[in-house]
Amino acid sequence: RDSDRRHILEQELAGEQRKLDQARKELSDQEAVRGAIGGAERTAPYRDRVAQHERNLQAIQKELANLR
Repeated sequence: RDSDRRHILEQELAGEQRKLDQARKELSDQEAVRGAIGGAERTAPYRDRVAQHERNLQAIQKELANLR
């Protein structure tokens, strides 16, 4: 049962890492568009998304650590 749980968490961890990488790329792309009006407001949702994925990764890693 623990091995099943670990496997599921590892899959979630990998998926969340991919989402974080994509969110970081999108944020970087938005930050590269310099001179656009409302730059900080425009990038805020992207920063929020990156932060959310980082929190999700930490939570999954914590769950994995509790299984070991």
